[in-house]
Amino acid sequence: MAIEYEVKLCASRKTMEKIESCTNIMHWRVERGCKKHLISHYFDTDDFKLLYNNFSYRLREEGGKKFVHLKANGSFKNGIYIREELEIPLRDAEDFCSKEFLRKSFPDVFSIVKDAELKEMLVIDTERHILGLTKKSSLIEGALDFLYFVRGKRKLEYEEIELELKKGKEEDLIECFSILQAQYNLKLAGASKYELGLRSFGLIPLI
Repeated sequence: MAIEYEVKLCASRKTMEKIESCTNIMHWRVERGCKKHLISHYFDTDDFKLLYNNFSYRLREEGGKKFVHLKANGSFKNGIYIREELEIPLRDAEDFCSKEFLRKSFPDVFSIVKDAELKEMLVIDTERHILGLTKKSSLIEGALDFLYFVRGKRKLEYEEIELELKKGKEEDLIECFSILQAQYNLKLAGASKYELGLRSFGLIPLI
């Protein structure tokens, strides 16, 4: 599994549009990147065995391609989520929820789910605007996520900024998100998008 160092910040659409128009945020240079349309389908058992074992299992559609991801909640330190992620490209004919597929590709999921069935619990439809934030040899990828939580015919709007350390030290990520917090009065998101979406539809308790 790859290790992610990531910060999640709550922001309004208006604030995110302001940040996207910036060329500098104090000592950090801001460059606009591409825009992506992502559709993420999250799967779990009826009693959320994966969620309560600190995992999320999803199918992501991006640009005509499909990927299966397993993300571990990991640790939370100094505002940074440090967690593992495993990504596998999916062939069209593969049943990524089958016991055979899980046993081979995602044994952690297989051992937790056991005989229970995986079902789609939530869809997140995201328009992602990518920013590159650089300072000297450090690089942080900023994702401005304009999204909807979707369950059946119900849709709920949500916005969030993700900052992921691509090059540099944890201290660089702390500095960068601290500047954004202070300059735009942002708050840290209290959970993953998957958890927030489930809470929004009343599927798990509010914490």
